[in-house]
Amino acid sequence: MEHLKANISVLEKSKIIYTTSFFITSNFDALIEVAKFAKDNKKPFCLNLSAVFLIDFNTDQVNQALTYADYVFGNEDEAEAYGKKHGIEGGRTAIAKALAKSKKESEGPRTVILTQGKDAVIVAVNKPGTEDVETHEVPVPVLDGAKIVDTNGAGDAFVGGFLALLAQDKDIDTCVKAVSLIVVYVFRVFIALLKSFRDLGAHSPKKTSSNEIEMHS
Repeated sequence: MEHLKANISVLEKSKIIYTTSFFITSNFDALIEVAKFAKDNKKPFCLNLSAVFLIDFNTDQVNQALTYADYVFGNEDEAEAYGKKHGIEGGRTAIAKALAKSKKESEGPRTVILTQGKDAVIVAVNKPGTEDVETHEVPVPVLDGAKIVDTNGAGDAFVGGFLALLAQDKDIDTCVKAVSLIVVYVFRVFIALLKSFRDLGAHSPKKTSSNEIEMHS
């Protein structure tokens, strides 16, 4: 906590604050302190569900962190784990709705972004204090499974790209569509072997239709 207090100026300069739920296991108090800072200073606080085991074994901490979240990210496994833990029926869209309208400490809407592998991304948006949740799906590019080399880092690339565009005030659908292409780049290469992210340019996608891309080397 002393390190956090000594470097609070970094948060003061930030436009968006993001954390994974993994931080729960290393310094939960610091995570909540940062979340409260985001609330008090009206900065968007973004939380990644991160892993099924956190939802299963650190449920209370995840739920507490969620109360401060303006944006929540998760994949299909994490969504289903959350739904099972909280007795939510009706599939992933119902789970996204439940996440969106769960208790919120800060003002403003909560946006939930759930990825589903090759299936469309689920987006759910709720205004605090209401039961109304708007949901829709954003299609993702089609990629031949035979061209997938490595999926490591795909989720991080998705969130990182999303937040970079969000910081430029892009709308949610634009963020999702753009970063879905970034994830396709990641699938196409061994990320650990890249000397520079500029190397991804050699594996850029070539658009073949409104919802399909063809990878070239």
